[in-house]
Amino acid sequence: MVYKRLLFVLLSILCLQSFAQMTSDHIYIGVKGGMGMSWASYSELENRSPKMNSGFVGGVFAEFEFGDSRLFSIRPEVDWLVRGTKINDSDLDYHLKAKYVDIRLPFIFNFGDYEGIRPYVYAAPIVGFVRGGDITLSDATGDYKIDVSKANMADTYIAGAIGAGVKFPIALNQNKRLLLALEANYQFGFTDTYSDMEKDGQSIALNRPVYDIQGNRKLHGFEITASVSVPLSIFKRAPKKKIEPVYIPEPVVVKEEPVVVEEKPCYTLEEIMELLGKGQSISGKTICAIDIINFEFDKSTIKKESYPYLDKIARLMKNTPIHIIVKGHTDNVGNADYNMKLSKARAEAVYNYLLKAGVDASHLTYEYYGMTRPIATNDTPEGQLMNRRVEFEITE
Repeated sequence: MVYKRLLFVLLSILCLQSFAQMTSDHIYIGVKGGMGMSWASYSELENRSPKMNSGFVGGVFAEFEFGDSRLFSIRPEVDWLVRGTKINDSDLDYHLKAKYVDIRLPFIFNFGDYEGIRPYVYAAPIVGFVRGGDITLSDATGDYKIDVSKANMADTYIAGAIGAGVKFPIALNQNKRLLLALEANYQFGFTDTYSDMEKDGQSIALNRPVYDIQGNRKLHGFEITASVSVPLSIFKRAPKKKIEPVYIPEPVVVKEEPVVVEEKPCYTLEEIMELLGKGQSISGKTICAIDIINFEFDKSTIKKESYPYLDKIARLMKNTPIHIIVKGHTDNVGNADYNMKLSKARAEAVYNYLLKAGVDASHLTYEYYGMTRPIATNDTPEGQLMNRRVEFEITE
């Protein structure tokens, strides 16, 4: 039975490792450790008061984050710990310490920006497997000790947990970061931990010739742990460069023609990132987000669909020394004064969003033009939608 449990744990770890290798920076692997406290509730125990039993808990895990904002994640983990309880009365000193291997699957909801300090809450199913431990008893008849593997514990323990914690990012380089986390959880046992042999009277019964157990015993717990994890991509090795034979051609005289670079009226964010990757200047260029950041008629509220794009703009500004001017525009519905105020409100909404995302205020300003600078016809609803927009002019 012990070998089957160990095989199950090893297979679980291998499955987690195989799944983790399928992804990149959205996967974190780590270790955890801390203190656990457990106690038992008995349905048929009178005139006794079970107390807490404390011990170390440790484990390994892989956390899978989903979406651009990484608000939701799951964290399969394998944990090693001790569960039990004790009764210290004037006529009795009883200790139950059972060693467990847990398979847990926390479903986590994270709050805030994933690049900053993030509180989180979670709920998790737990399946635990007994891997040893003992029961000790001291009373008027003497001192006794029994290994729980002698059918004095149910092999499997099923429970649920709810918990909360805080993640603290520590930058390793521009793209990778280590995560420290502190958390606490409460566990509620669902299954009876008496074995079938205990209830049938076949297991070793300490100092009692007849082992007649009634009712049930359920274990509960509370844990406080700390963990450290790193993105899986940190272990990826850079591909080795293939060495090709060097071929030196005959010199050819070519008349150099002046290179004419055609300046575009506006660029996508992806084109700006490509220019940065090539080491080219992006000063004076304008980012157009016509299909991504626009507004409903007569509104200055940013649509939720635009949040991920604005978050990318914020990350670009926090990782480079650029300055940006946010420019607000409207269609031609309404008078000029009203549209000028509306374009100001739209530019201010984007400006304030970027400040809340952590952009330095000294690198950011805004302007507004009302309906004076359309980029499409105002004779169709589609053209009016394109004119209700914001643009980002890059300066240095």
